[in-house]
Amino acid sequence: MHFAKWEADGFGSLEVGTEHILLALLRDPDLITSTMEGVSEPEIRASISARIHRREPNPLPHDLPLSTEGRTALVLATEEADKLGQRYVQNEHVLLALVQSESSYVAQLLKQKGVSAEKLRLHIRTLPQPKEALNRTRESKESSPEVKLVRAVGEFVSRSQGQEALQLLDDYMAEPGQDRKMRMRLMGVFAAITALQIGDFKAARRYCEERLTYTPDDPGALYALADCLARQDETSEARQRAAECRRAALLLGNERGKAIVELVEKRFPELKERS
Repeated sequence: MHFAKWEADGFGSLEVGTEHILLALLRDPDLITSTMEGVSEPEIRASISARIHRREPNPLPHDLPLSTEGRTALVLATEEADKLGQRYVQNEHVLLALVQSESSYVAQLLKQKGVSAEKLRLHIRTLPQPKEALNRTRESKESSPEVKLVRAVGEFVSRSQGQEALQLLDDYMAEPGQDRKMRMRLMGVFAAITALQIGDFKAARRYCEERLTYTPDDPGALYALADCLARQDETSEARQRAAECRRAALLLGNERGKAIVELVEKRFPELKERS
């Protein structure tokens, strides 16, 4: 979601919509190669750019909420992963959710380019899954606890009941008999983004820091923490975390790493000047 918010910021948009989510997905070259054969990335970008009204970007630290369509798409992506017996939501699941967002411009655009839900599902079934997902019961037709949680949190946030949403997330993380580490790795970023969305920087920082105790070199988590610290005017520590994020992203040596480097250098331009 960091890249979707970055795309939205570039247009000066007031919320993150399905168009911005699709633009973020286009940064994944493997996704384009495997699921969008014959589709021109520049053409899609041009179509979306012509449609979105541009405003002056907000130069101050801020967070952008998800649009109704954007939030619905992410819930759909989680549901699709659950239906396919896959515990982790990948970019392919998000793309599938966008195609199924029938009323959206993005769904119409993707279908015009020949991207179909049926083909995507066939491709997703062939994707390798993390080891933890292999032991999951694949026949269950009921929504997973994570899907239900995302829905409930979204409902609270939409009703401006942010603290109730965070309490749900805290209860989920602390549920007796469950693997807190696994749950934090699975939902920690979602929890941090939710906290940022409602302006609770203390909670966002807490989620980021705990996630990093399990994945200390995760550039995405490092960026989220750096951004959170910057919003609290803790400039020195924010720059330190941003520098760690940049180093970790460079070590990835792939397109995702390059995109994160670009993101962190835009948010913290002083890092680029030093390099």
